Amino acid sequence: MWAALAEQRRSHLRLIVSTVEARAAKRLKAKDDEIERVRGMNWALEERLRNLYMEAQMWRDVAQSHEAAANVLRADLQRVLEAQAVRGGGGDGQDDAESCCWGENQVPICAEEEVGTPAPAGVGRCKGCGDGGAVVLLLPCRHLCVCAPCAAAAQACPSCGCAKNGSVCVNFS
Repeated sequence: MWAALAEQRRSHLRLIVSTVEARAAKRLKAKDDEIERVRGMNWALEERLRNLYMEAQMWRDVAQSHEAAANVLRADLQRVLEAQAVRGGGGDGQDDAESCCWGENQVPICAEEEVGTPAPAGVGRCKGCGDGGAVVLLLPCRHLCVCAPCAAAAQACPSCGCAKNGSVCVNFS
Protein backbone atom coordinates (compact mmCIF):
# COMPACT_ATOMS: atom_id res chain seq x y z
CA MET A 1 0.00 0.00 0.00
CA TRP A 2 2.88 2.36 0.81
CA ALA A 3 4.33 1.62 -2.57
CA ALA A 4 1.00 2.36 -4.27
CA LEU A 5 0.71 5.68 -2.44
CA ALA A 6 4.30 6.58 -3.32
CA GLU A 7 3.62 5.69 -6.95
CA GLN A 8 0.46 7.81 -6.88
CA ARG A 9 2.39 10.75 -5.44
CA ARG A 10 5.07 10.38 -8.09
CA SER A 11 2.51 10.25 -10.88
CA HIS A 12 0.70 13.22 -9.39
CA LEU A 13 4.00 15.16 -9.15
CA ARG A 14 4.82 14.21 -12.75
CA LEU A 15 1.41 15.49 -13.82
CA ILE A 16 1.91 18.77 -11.93
CA VAL A 17 5.44 19.17 -13.33
CA SER A 18 4.27 18.44 -16.89
CA THR A 19 1.37 20.92 -16.48
CA VAL A 20 3.74 23.60 -15.15
CA GLU A 21 6.21 22.87 -17.98
CA ALA A 22 3.41 23.11 -20.57
CA ARG A 23 2.23 26.44 -19.18
CA ALA A 24 5.80 27.73 -18.97
CA ALA A 25 6.45 26.62 -22.56
CA LYS A 26 3.25 28.32 -23.69
CA ARG A 27 4.26 31.54 -21.92
CA LEU A 28 7.78 31.36 -23.33
CA LYS A 29 6.36 30.90 -26.82
CA ALA A 30 4.06 33.91 -26.32
CA LYS A 31 6.99 36.01 -25.05
CA ASP A 32 9.15 34.91 -28.01
CA ASP A 33 6.36 35.90 -30.40
CA GLU A 34 6.02 39.25 -28.63
CA ILE A 35 9.81 39.81 -28.86
CA GLU A 36 9.71 39.11 -32.60
CA ARG A 37 6.75 41.47 -33.03
CA VAL A 38 8.55 44.21 -31.07
CA ARG A 39 11.71 43.64 -33.14
CA GLY A 40 9.68 44.09 -36.31
CA MET A 41 8.11 47.27 -34.96
CA ASN A 42 11.53 48.51 -33.84
CA TRP A 43 12.95 47.89 -37.32
CA ALA A 44 10.01 49.72 -38.92
CA LEU A 45 10.42 52.66 -36.53
CA GLU A 46 14.16 52.83 -37.18
CA GLU A 47 13.49 52.84 -40.93
CA ARG A 48 10.90 55.60 -40.48
CA LEU A 49 13.40 57.57 -38.37
CA ARG A 50 16.04 57.25 -41.10
CA ASN A 51 13.55 58.44 -43.71
CA LEU A 52 12.48 61.38 -41.54
CA TYR A 53 16.11 62.32 -40.93
CA MET A 54 16.80 62.30 -44.69
CA GLU A 55 13.64 64.34 -45.32
CA ALA A 56 14.63 66.84 -42.62
CA GLN A 57 18.08 67.14 -44.19
CA MET A 58 16.47 67.73 -47.59
CA TRP A 59 14.17 70.44 -46.18
CA ARG A 60 17.13 72.03 -44.39
CA ASP A 61 19.01 72.16 -47.70
CA VAL A 62 15.98 73.68 -49.43
CA ALA A 63 15.65 76.28 -46.67
CA GLN A 64 19.33 77.16 -46.94
CA SER A 65 18.98 77.47 -50.71
CA HIS A 66 15.96 79.75 -50.34
CA GLU A 67 17.78 81.78 -47.69
CA ALA A 68 20.73 82.21 -50.05
CA ALA A 69 18.38 83.27 -52.86
CA ALA A 70 16.67 85.75 -50.53
CA ASN A 71 20.05 87.17 -49.54
CA VAL A 72 21.02 87.57 -53.20
CA LEU A 73 17.71 89.28 -53.95
CA ARG A 74 18.12 91.53 -50.91
CA ALA A 75 21.63 92.49 -52.03
CA ASP A 76 20.40 93.14 -55.60
CA LEU A 77 17.59 95.31 -54.29
CA GLN A 78 19.97 97.24 -52.07
CA ARG A 79 22.37 97.75 -54.99
CA VAL A 80 19.55 98.98 -57.25
CA LEU A 81 18.25 101.34 -54.56
CA GLU A 82 21.74 102.72 -54.02
CA ALA A 83 22.25 103.17 -57.77
CA GLN A 84 18.89 104.90 -58.05
CA ALA A 85 19.80 107.19 -55.15
CA VAL A 86 23.11 108.05 -56.85
CA ARG A 87 21.29 108.92 -60.11
CA GLY A 88 19.01 111.20 -58.17
CA GLY A 89 15.91 109.10 -58.64
CA GLY A 90 13.85 107.30 -56.10
CA GLY A 91 12.30 110.34 -54.44
CA ASP A 92 9.60 110.91 -57.04
CA GLY A 93 7.31 108.12 -55.81
CA GLN A 94 7.11 106.36 -59.19
CA ASP A 95 6.86 102.59 -59.34
CA ASP A 96 8.87 100.38 -61.61
CA ALA A 97 5.81 100.35 -63.88
CA GLU A 98 6.51 103.98 -64.70
CA SER A 99 10.17 103.43 -65.57
CA CYS A 100 11.60 104.71 -68.83
CA CYS A 101 12.55 101.26 -70.13
CA TRP A 102 9.56 101.10 -72.49
CA GLY A 103 10.66 103.01 -75.55
CA GLU A 104 8.24 104.82 -77.82
CA ASN A 105 9.40 102.98 -80.93
CA GLN A 106 8.81 99.49 -79.48
CA VAL A 107 5.66 97.58 -80.32
CA PRO A 108 3.65 96.30 -77.34
CA ILE A 109 3.71 92.55 -76.90
CA CYS A 110 0.05 92.40 -75.97
CA ALA A 111 -1.90 92.47 -79.24
CA GLU A 112 -5.31 92.22 -77.59
CA GLU A 113 -7.45 95.34 -77.67
CA GLU A 114 -9.41 94.52 -74.53
CA VAL A 115 -10.51 97.06 -72.01
CA GLY A 116 -7.70 97.07 -69.44
CA THR A 117 -8.10 96.80 -65.73
CA PRO A 118 -8.37 100.15 -64.03
CA ALA A 119 -5.14 101.10 -62.33
CA PRO A 120 -5.31 101.12 -58.56
CA ALA A 121 -4.17 104.32 -56.89
CA GLY A 122 -0.39 104.61 -56.92
CA VAL A 123 0.08 101.93 -59.60
CA GLY A 124 1.54 102.67 -63.02
CA ARG A 125 0.05 101.83 -66.37
CA CYS A 126 0.59 98.60 -68.28
CA LYS A 127 3.65 98.72 -70.55
CA GLY A 128 1.99 96.31 -72.97
CA CYS A 129 -1.32 97.96 -73.77
CA GLY A 130 -1.12 101.21 -71.83
CA ASP A 131 -4.75 100.86 -70.74
CA GLY A 132 -4.72 98.66 -67.66
CA GLY A 133 -2.90 98.98 -64.39
CA ALA A 134 0.45 97.28 -63.93
CA VAL A 135 -0.60 94.62 -61.44
CA VAL A 136 1.40 91.57 -62.57
CA LEU A 137 4.99 90.90 -61.55
CA LEU A 138 6.93 89.04 -64.26
CA LEU A 139 9.50 86.42 -63.33
CA PRO A 140 12.48 86.03 -63.27
CA CYS A 141 13.21 89.75 -63.81
CA ARG A 142 10.62 90.86 -61.19
CA HIS A 143 9.34 93.86 -63.19
CA LEU A 144 5.88 95.08 -62.19
CA CYS A 145 4.89 96.35 -65.59
CA VAL A 146 1.85 94.63 -67.18
CA CYS A 147 -1.86 94.09 -66.64
CA ALA A 148 -3.38 90.61 -66.28
CA PRO A 149 -4.44 90.17 -69.95
CA CYS A 150 -1.05 91.30 -71.23
CA ALA A 151 0.75 89.06 -68.74
CA ALA A 152 -1.14 86.06 -70.10
CA ALA A 153 -0.10 86.89 -73.65
CA ALA A 154 3.46 88.10 -72.95
CA GLN A 155 6.39 85.87 -73.86
CA ALA A 156 8.98 88.36 -72.58
CA CYS A 157 9.11 91.29 -70.18
CA PRO A 158 8.28 94.54 -72.00
CA SER A 159 10.63 96.48 -69.68
CA CYS A 160 13.82 94.51 -70.15
CA GLY A 161 13.10 91.89 -72.82
CA CYS A 162 13.89 89.01 -70.45
CA ALA A 163 12.08 85.76 -71.34
CA LYS A 164 9.12 85.27 -69.00
CA ASN A 165 8.97 81.97 -67.13
CA GLY A 166 6.24 82.92 -64.66
CA SER A 167 4.15 85.73 -63.26
CA VAL A 168 2.59 86.78 -59.96
CA CYS A 169 -0.55 88.88 -59.68
CA VAL A 170 -0.06 91.61 -57.03
CA ASN A 171 -2.94 92.73 -54.83
CA PHE A 172 -2.51 96.37 -53.82
CA SER A 173 -5.41 96.51 -51.36
